[in-house]
Amino acid sequence: MSTLIKSLCLTALILSIAQGVKANPSIQYSDNLMSGAKVQGQGRMTYWGFDLYDAKLLQLNNSLGYALRIDYLKNFKSDDLREQTIKEMTQLGVPEENRKKWSKDLKDIFPNIATGNSLTAIYRPKLGTIFLHNEKYIGQVSGDDFSRAFFSIWLDPKTSAPQLRTQLLSQDCTPKFISSKC
Repeated sequence: MSTLIKSLCLTALILSIAQGVKANPSIQYSDNLMSGAKVQGQGRMTYWGFDLYDAKLLQLNNSLGYALRIDYLKNFKSDDLREQTIKEMTQLGVPEENRKKWSKDLKDIFPNIATGNSLTAIYRPKLGTIFLHNEKYIGQVSGDDFSRAFFSIWLDPKTSAPQLRTQLLSQDCTPKFISSKC
């Protein structure tokens, strides 16, 4: 019986790879990544009176990592998400060379978003940022530089959404991987 289960699992893995599903065997369960996470703050992103998404900043159990979960209230195309991400990074002064590289990375990661979908970015020191779509692994961008730039979109003092930043940080300081100032 266990041979049959192993064969079925191997077949499922091969089929998922053949269909282009991004898999990462080192990340088996999103629950493990988020286990023990505590909500630091949460808020709603509104633009010109339109509710776009609800965001939640979580501090991971190890106190070093963070997660940003976005629950979408509107549909968004993957290219629009990627372009807005790069635009926000530009406004924060991220070097063009980095933005170009990360734009290519995000093109392969960001999915089309439907109302009710979630996108979670998990920062793990020295490993980079892991992305989950509706709690399923969809990709990773390595390096603390990317993580700093990506999370700064919401958490840097120069963010384009200062009200949401205040809600996400609550009464706490900006995470140290973004700024050592409190």
